[in-house]
Amino acid sequence: MRKLFIVFALCIILLMTVGVVAQAVSNSSEEELSEADKQKVKEKVDEVSDSPEVAGEVQDYVEDFVAKRGIDSEQINKISKKSFEDLPKEVNIENVNDANLAIYEVDYNETKDINEGEINEQIYVITYSVTELKEQGDLIIAHDKRQLLNFGSVGEISNSGFLKTATGVEGSLEAGYVMMRYGSITGISTNLEVVNASELGKVDIIIYKNWEAIKFGNSIWADEIGIKKDHDIQSNDVVNFKPGDIISAYVQIDEGIVIKNDITMVEITTVN
Repeated sequence: MRKLFIVFALCIILLMTVGVVAQAVSNSSEEELSEADKQKVKEKVDEVSDSPEVAGEVQDYVEDFVAKRGIDSEQINKISKKSFEDLPKEVNIENVNDANLAIYEVDYNETKDINEGEINEQIYVITYSVTELKEQGDLIIAHDKRQLLNFGSVGEISNSGFLKTATGVEGSLEAGYVMMRYGSITGISTNLEVVNASELGKVDIIIYKNWEAIKFGNSIWADEIGIKKDHDIQSNDVVNFKPGDIISAYVQIDEGIVIKNDITMVEITTVN
């Protein structure tokens, strides 16, 4: 495992929320910070970090975190280097046995609910070297749990509509899997058979969170008959959900296309 990390990555980031307070719904902005905002983040990181070395290590990550989370740089309270012995008991890291690691704690405030006010939380940044920080990879963290939501259809269909859940119930904007924890949508895979093709046609699998289509799904060209498949993954904290949110899947079929036996899995990653 150590050799694999050295070959394919110079650093690793693992994001975790501490205690019973799970990951929050965020403003998952894909937009980069402006130069002015980056300068504000840099000044804040320099101000609250234990040392200039720590500030240099986490600067790029904190910029990305602030942009995706939608928080203000002033909500960052403290950044400090930690030892593995000082980690909270709730944070249990598996499959990491190399001593050449560094871990940093980013303490910040975030507003999860306008009625609750700001809540203090911590994010841990674990790096494999002192070089440029990367996005979260595919390491196993005991604090995070992955699950699969199964959707599909049986027989031939040519009309767009919501896919059925594993219980055989057809989904809708209000019918689907109800989330029980805070978490993120991190993957989707689809396998289906094209029965009648169209030269320029395609089939889109669209994930809905409550009444809104999210910008993450599968797109399959149906230009010829046969079995088709597609799969995509994304990092945590890009598309978040909270307890009570409904996840459903919709198949959009272009005119003239007929498919059958759609098998779609949506991967979610939850905390605790």
